[in-house]
Amino acid sequence: VVGFVAGQTKASPNAVFAGSVPYLMLAGNLVSGWQLARSLLVAEDLVKAGTDVPFMKAKIATARFYAEHILNKAPGLRDSIVDGADSVTALALDAF
Repeated sequence: VVGFVAGQTKASPNAVFAGSVPYLMLAGNLVSGWQLARSLLVAEDLVKAGTDVPFMKAKIATARFYAEHILNKAPGLRDSIVDGADSVTALALDAF
């Protein structure tokens, strides 16, 4: 995705800008998933140590939920960014 954005900004700026919202969604989802993965690793260690086990298990469950329900949408967002410009730019500006 970054390669598409960086490589097409000058050649096809409208195609790149058409994917800007899904690009921001993808970036936010991935950064959030990264942070949840970090918290999951800490939570697993703390569960093994017996520290605040119910809360740590909730952290683990939250990270799993996020991975299964949010991060699995990343390929679709990628497709919207790279291949979705035609539907975004199909209408003339005066149609708005």
